[in-house]
This record gives sequence, structure tokens and C-alpha cells, in this order.
Amino acid sequence: MIILFDRAKRPLWEGKTSIYSYIQGQGESVDGSLPDDEEFWSGSKIKWVAGGLDGAFGHHGGPAKMTDEARELVHLLAKQSRKPKNSTRKALYAKLVKTDIGGMIDAVLDEVRKQPGIQPGSVFLEAKWLAEHAAHRNAVKFGIAMLGLFQNEQEKDLLLTLGRHEEFTLYAVVAIRNGMEDSNQVLFELAQHVHGWGKIHIVERLEPANQEIKDWLLRQGCHNSVMNEYLACICARNGGLQEALSAGRVDSALLNGATDIIEALLNGGPAEDMDDYEHAPQVLSDYVRLNREMGSTAKHLSAIFCIRDFLAQDEEKWAAQMSAGWSAQLRTDISDACQSIIADTKWMSIVMDAVSSGDSPDRYYGVACADQLGIDIWDTLYNQLAENPLQDFYYFQLMKSNDPDRIHRFVQFAIEHLPLQQIATGPRNEMGFGEEYAAHRKLGAILQSLDRFEGMGTELIFTGLNSPVISNRNMAIKALEGWNVASWGERLAYAVTHLLEVEPEDPVKERLHKLREAKGL
Repeated sequence: MIILFDRAKRPLWEGKTSIYSYIQGQGESVDGSLPDDEEFWSGSKIKWVAGGLDGAFGHHGGPAKMTDEARELVHLLAKQSRKPKNSTRKALYAKLVKTDIGGMIDAVLDEVRKQPGIQPGSVFLEAKWLAEHAAHRNAVKFGIAMLGLFQNEQEKDLLLTLGRHEEFTLYAVVAIRNGMEDSNQVLFELAQHVHGWGKIHIVERLEPANQEIKDWLLRQGCHNSVMNEYLACICARNGGLQEALSAGRVDSALLNGATDIIEALLNGGPAEDMDDYEHAPQVLSDYVRLNREMGSTAKHLSAIFCIRDFLAQDEEKWAAQMSAGWSAQLRTDISDACQSIIADTKWMSIVMDAVSSGDSPDRYYGVACADQLGIDIWDTLYNQLAENPLQDFYYFQLMKSNDPDRIHRFVQFAIEHLPLQQIATGPRNEMGFGEEYAAHRKLGAILQSLDRFEGMGTELIFTGLNSPVISNRNMAIKALEGWNVASWGERLAYAVTHLLEVEPEDPVKERLHKLREAKGL
């Protein structure tokens, strides 16, 4: 006899790799992927980096309100705790897969605590099962969060393993803080294994309980793959940057870490910056002194340029700063010291070595400093591009030139090396994120500057008008807005007319109408 099972009634986790075992299998090199990626991001135009969705909304959005779906989750959990059944687990799991608890986790935990008749022992077992066996990220997050309701030292390895993946670090951090006696030291251990949003979540919560942690905050704590600006002021304060830089001995790792912190504080952004940092005058003075003695990389020089520009801001801004520990003399002294450092001829070879380096961070700082020093590196970068024609970095940098001959040379290179036919598949409402749009982004880097070079790159503009990426079409229109219509040619004039008929985005269509009116078409 053949028995047929209804696949629709099978548990959603059946036959799928658990996320915990998947992360375990990656060892120390957790790459950010998850086995439910295809299912989770299906239908989404934007795929966030691991932890990005929770991180961005947690930092820039208000707290999420408790929803009916979340209350239903808690009700099902309570029901499962009172009388564990596979059918209830299946219902709870199915609800979890569809419910994003990010931002409302504290409210969910409070709701669990208030549930009448809930059985803590069963809740702990269910939470552990979800964290260990679930194949969908929302279910794992819920399980980790529930583990935070209990003393969970015995689950340290489970939480550290899941926490190494930045999609789950925030949840692991909260569970560890709530459920372990030595939680701060455990968080410090986990901090060594994360580099993006996970690191941000940990450093924001890490207590500077001992010198080892303070030293790490100053040397390695600020640098992350999202934005150093999130952590700069935290690391400066909790690591004791002022005391460290004023000490008799400063090692190169401290100078490099201080460079990251100071550069991020000067950049400003989504967190407290140099204007908020109470020890800014002394720290900048000490840093410039140390940089003069120890500075040896393009990154060190770049920080000096940033400090110089900070000190050169308008007087109205500085009138307010003078009440924050600054004096006119200190400002002048540090500015003069910066100019003296910049004038050192040693930087010419250091900067050129960095520009020629295959290492992206060094090359980035080398290019930035070359521009400040007035070093012409266009040919160097163009020759590097010829060896590796698909690097985004070069497309943005090479289009900064004002030399028509150079731009013509680069445009011809792009026409020969970019897959223009694969780009010009017709207008859609694509944002252009993801690896499949890498060529479209390179095209956009060129198009955004072609308005300055009339008659140059018509083939690229035509491709941009027919690109599925909205920004490509906007940049192509921007180029034509800057040209005399006599330079367009019949092909571009027809392309504009045709795009008006098929353009799916109203703002782009409105811009096309204005373009035609302005050019008398």
C-alpha cells in the first residue's frame, strides 16, 4: 500500500538545513549568507547586508509597536508551554516565519512575562529548539530572544555560534546580557568575530571593565564594515582616548586606531561627532604631535587634512566652539602644525606608493591625498584600470578629470569594455543594487559627468536611456540637459521620444517632458 502525505501539512523546517548547523559548518569565516536567503528575500528589490535591516531600523526608526501578529505568537508559545504538541509547534513556527519581530522584541518579551499560566521550563526548551533547529531566520531570532528570559550560561556555545552571524548578533547580545553572570566578558569574546552591524551592537553595549577592553576599543573597536562614525565617540570615551594619546609611549596600533576614531569624529554622521566630544581640543593636539613623530601612511596624512579642514571652518561655527575647551591660540597652533606636516616632502613617495597599491584602503587614501597635494595620478589609475577593467573605484575617479582628451580616451575604453547591449534591455523601475547591476553602476559613474563634455559618449547616453536602472536614465537625461540639441544626433532624439512612450516612472517621464520643451523638440 502506498501512503501519500500532504506536503502542505509538513513542518516548514522539514528537509531543510538548520541555520545553527549552517553557521557551525562555516567555522570562523561566516560570510553573511543564510540557507533561507532565496525564500526570505523573494520579491524584494533590496537585499540588506546581514543585520542591516534590524540595525538600520533600530538606529534610525522609532520603536516598533506590538502587533496582533506578535501577540498571536506569544499566545501560541504559551499554549505550547502548557501542553507541548507538534501541531502547536508547527503553527507557532509558521507564524514566526511570516512575522518580523525586529524592533518590538522588548515588547514581545514583556508580553511573554505577562502571559497567565505560561510554563517557564517548557518555554526554555522551545526557545532552545528554535534557536538550534529552525531553518528560517525569524524563528531563530525568536528562539534566541526567548533564551534571554533565562539564566543561559549552559547555552553559551549556542549563542556565540549564532551571534557570529551578524543577522543574529543583536539578539544574541541581548540574550547574553540578560542571562549570563559574566555577560560583559562574553560579549567581548563575541566582538572579536563580527565586523559589521554585529560589532556596532556589541560595542554600543560593551562596558570598559578592564584595560584589555579599553585597549581594544581604541585600537580595533571603532573600525567596522558599516560606518566607523557609529562607534567613534563611544570608543573615544570608553577607551580613554585622551589619556592614551597623552601618555609617554604610544604604539603604532594605537596611532592607527586613533586615526580611525578621529577621522570618523570629523566626518560626523549618524552619531555623536567631534563637536560632541568633550576632549576634542586635547586629543587633536596630541594626535597631531604624534602624527608628526610617527605618521607614515597615506591614511595618517588624510587625517591631518581632515583636521586642517575642521579647523578652517567658518568663524561663526568657531564662535560657538570657543566655549567648548578651545582657544584661538590652540586652534592656530594645531592648524600650523598640520600645515607643517603636510609640507613634508616624504609624503610624495608615500602617497604614490599607496596609489599604486593593490590594497583598496591604502589606494583610497592615496588617491584622496594625491588630490589634496596636487599630484596628477590620472594616467596611473587609467593603466591600473586597463589591467582590471571592471572595478567601480576607477570609474568614479577617472571621470573627475576636466581634460577632454582624457575623458574621450576613457569613454572609448568604456564603450569597448562595458556590456552595453546587456545593459540596454529597456526601462524598468530597478534600483540597481546587487552584483547583477555592477555594469550599470559603472555606466552611471560616467553618465553623471558627461554633461560637461558635449558630444562625447553618445553611445553611453543611448545605453543609459534604455537601461532598466532608474538612476542610469536620470543620469543620461542630465547629460542631454547640458548639451545643445544639435550635438544629440537623430538616434538620441528618437531615443528620448521613444522613452517618453514607455517610461514607467512618473518623475523620469516628467523630466523627459521638460527636456523636450527646453530643447524645442
